[in-house]
Amino acid sequence: MTVTTIHRRVARWLSGLGALAVVSGLTLAPVRAEAQSGSVSGRGAAAAVTTATSAQQFATATLPSAGGMADSELASVVVPSTLSANGLASITTGQLDDSLVSATTTAEAADVNVLNGLLTVQAVLAVATSYANGVAATSESNGSTLLGLVVNGVSYGDVPPARNTRVNLPGVGYVVLNEQILTGDGVHNTDLTVNMIHVYLTDPVLGTPAGDIVVGAARSAASL
Repeated sequence: MTVTTIHRRVARWLSGLGALAVVSGLTLAPVRAEAQSGSVSGRGAAAAVTTATSAQQFATATLPSAGGMADSELASVVVPSTLSANGLASITTGQLDDSLVSATTTAEAADVNVLNGLLTVQAVLAVATSYANGVAATSESNGSTLLGLVVNGVSYGDVPPARNTRVNLPGVGYVVLNEQILTGDGVHNTDLTVNMIHVYLTDPVLGTPAGDIVVGAARSAASL
């Protein structure tokens, strides 16, 4: 499955929602929009690289303050010896009304190569969706995908790893696959960040944090 196929599938899925028609070095800061007592926020980044001297984010989209939609695309990216990828894209949508507030964010990339082949993946898709109706608030990551993932020579095939799967990378640090960070009270507010690939870099001598690499980062939040 190519990233184009995934992108089309996401577009069909988003349109099927009807009402939604419309971490580390990577911090997806809230962007809130008030309507009556409700708010939504969302942000996506296809990839990000943070080191002690620089921070770069690629194909980022932030939900407008009044809801609606924002998107961003980038044909390819190369950060020497660190990251390369093609077909990077992010989409975030949100709606606000009296009875329901919701936000959905997707972020994707293809042909991903991290740290000179230490980690490779054919296609990455992160999905974060949040809803609140004043009685309950919930978030989900349905649709999130890693296709053809290989980490340090070990193949994971096309089945996404369990949430927050950690794999050590000797001499480099470690990676968290399908990283999910959920906050909120589950009644009036909910907030979900999904990082499909999150490499935490450490100094090989001191063992201290030295930066990170993220591929497929999606955040959504809703409050009512």
